[in-house]
Order: sequence, then structure tokens, then C-alpha cells
Amino acid sequence: MGHSVVLIDKGVFPRHKTCASWINALAFSRFDYLHPELSNLVDCPFYGIRFYDGSMARHGTYKERRPSGYLTLRSKFDRGLANLAVKSGATMRQGVRASRIEESASGVRAELSDGTTVNARFLLGADGSNSQIARWSGLRKSWNPNQYVLCANEDISYSPQAIEKFYGEKVPLFVSLRFNGLEGYGWVFPKREYICVGIGGRVGPGADIRALLRAFVERSREIRLIPPDLQISNPDYALDPAGAIHSMKSLTRGRTILIGDAAGFVSGSTGEGIYPGMVSGAIAADVIHEAFAKGSSDVSAFNQRWRGELGVFLRALPGGDQKQSTVSRIDLIFKSRLVSAVAGRIFLYGEPLSIGTFLKSL
Repeated sequence: MGHSVVLIDKGVFPRHKTCASWINALAFSRFDYLHPELSNLVDCPFYGIRFYDGSMARHGTYKERRPSGYLTLRSKFDRGLANLAVKSGATMRQGVRASRIEESASGVRAELSDGTTVNARFLLGADGSNSQIARWSGLRKSWNPNQYVLCANEDISYSPQAIEKFYGEKVPLFVSLRFNGLEGYGWVFPKREYICVGIGGRVGPGADIRALLRAFVERSREIRLIPPDLQISNPDYALDPAGAIHSMKSLTRGRTILIGDAAGFVSGSTGEGIYPGMVSGAIAADVIHEAFAKGSSDVSAFNQRWRGELGVFLRALPGGDQKQSTVSRIDLIFKSRLVSAVAGRIFLYGEPLSIGTFLKSL
């Protein structure tokens, strides 16, 4: 859009990020500039999804002929996006963190850990679920326990030839809904050179996520969802603000906008955050561009603008009085191919339960 942009990241790319790293096909239709860079961003496509029940005794499958999205490692995807930003004219400052940020009537001033300063007209807080920008701006101190899910995840290195032999071609995502009663799901995502195994959900204070992960791996091995010699040894753990955006009164203050995980742009029903995070950044760019055009510092329009494009996608995970009806609907997935297809589209693309989704499922 012609503006001067600086990216400040405490990490040095490529850097690790705990994530299952499935990227919605919607990202590649929404951001067409990704297509020429596909090999620098992703590992392989996946085709549809296979749901398992909580005991992994039953399953229902939704197949698609075209890619439903792509699997990758976040170290690869994030580095690719950062390189794209630099190619487009952004300045990248890696390995430094903001030690102090001050906002005045004329702009924002950031003092960095290397002793330098950056002056800007606007600030985008894209610094993850444990956002320092959220605290500094006064928009949020931390997430409450009912506003996040706990995830355990590992990308386990495995031979590409062995992966293809075990899973075949055009592999779907494998998801166990409410595994062992968890308010969430376990997953197996076969990638090109890795098999990603993980579990995530809302857990109580006495829950042991490590034990849940071990049980999921053991059960996956029993039903031959993972190879018998696949060993999980060093999983990562992270908090994911799934559905938390609905508890945020505002995502802007002064010249600051929170986007991505920092604002809670994560689906409450699937935990997916890459696509809504990217869209939130694009919407914020539009709002800032308009503010420049008007000679204004007001970016509060972001609070309404994101709902128009992401409100349905980021619907909250049903619970409370709706919890039992949700469990009953999940059970229908394993009794009807049509319900499996509808559930697949809802899960993969964030579509509402509507006539349109029903027709696409047919």
C-alpha cells in the first residue's frame, strides 16, 4: 500500500513455533500472492478429514478431490511469510525485542533491546497469545483459564517413503473428537517428512495433558493410525486462545491494534489460528491505510470490520447448556455419511450449519 513498515521479532528466522501447522485452503484463495511461493511455505496438501469418536472405535470421512489445505512446519511457513514481507519492502529487525513502547499524540516510539529506537504512526501487536503489546496497551493483562485450550504436539521425523507407504496418497487429516472425554480433540497429520501427533482442549485443574497425549498415541498405534515404531519423545506444550476473542471488549487503543493470537483470533471450535490471524492482519492494514488517507489516528473501525469477515469463522465453542447437544451432534457423524460431510466442511472451512453447506456436502 506504499507505507513504510518495520517488523520487530525477538526470534531469528527460521524459528520454532508450537503448532500443528495445517493451513486452511481459504488462506490461498484469500491471499493469491502465496501461490508462486508455495514450495517455500508448505510441505504437502491434505484432502478432507476423517473423524474418530472419543474411543477411536468409529470413524466418519469427508473426502475432497482438490486440496483442502496444506500441512507444513511453522518454522518454514513463518520464514517464508517474513521473506515475502521483506521482498515487498518491509524492514525486518530480528533477534531484538521491544523493551519499552510509548504512544504520544503524533505516533508510537519503541525502544529496542539493542539500544535503538523505532518511531511509527501505528503499532500492530502480533506477538502471540502471551502478548506483551496487549499488556503495555492496557487492552488485556492475560487470558483467563476458560479462554484458552492447552495443546501438546510433536512433529516426529519419519521417512517420506515410509509415510506414503503407510498412509497412501491424498491423505486426509485424522481427528479424534472428544478423545477420552476431552473438550477438544486429538490429531494425526501426516506431512512429507514428519508425522504430527498432538492433542488439545479445555482441561480442568487436575487434568494431565501428558497422560492424555500418551493415551492418544497408544490408542492411535492400536488402530494403526500411526506406524508401530513411531515414538513421541519431546512434545511441545502451548496455550491457544481458542474462542477468546469474544471476551475482548476492544482490540484497539489509541494507535495500537492487536491481531492474530494476541487478540484471540483463533477458532473456538477447531483451534485454527493461522488463517484468521492472517486475515486480521489484512483487515488491520486496510484500516490503517484508510486512517492515513483521512489524516486520522483513529483505528477503532477495526473492532467492527473484523466481524464482517471472521465473525462466523471464529464462533465460540458450544458449552454449558449446549454441551450435551453438541455431544449428540458429534455422535451423528459416525452414523451418516452426509453428516460426516457437513461436519467436515464446518471443521475445515469454518462454514455455518446452513443450506449452502448442506448443498456443498452433497
